[in-house]
Amino acid sequence: MAHVDWEDALEIVVGFLEAPPAADTEDGKRFDQALLRVLANAPTADHDDGAAAPADSVAGLDEGLRARLDALARRRAHANPFGDHPDGIGPTLGMDLSGS
Repeated sequence: MAHVDWEDALEIVVGFLEAPPAADTEDGKRFDQALLRVLANAPTADHDDGAAAPADSVAGLDEGLRARLDALARRRAHANPFGDHPDGIGPTLGMDLSGS
């Protein structure tokens, strides 16, 4: 994906937010990249520490939207072998593995 500024990335994310595309499609890859860009460069609403907001972002994300995007990004992470269960799914073999 070519360089997309923060506002364009946010527009992509919001456009697909209700029904994100499958990750293995071109739209899915574009969505994932835009989602990461939005989360990485978004100023927070409580940006009162005197530090400057990122130059390419002009508006903060409210905490509700930020939390929703964080959760969505975790669910779509390709490195998570447990899908929607980031902490694992526990023993599912149906047998006692305690060694007794």
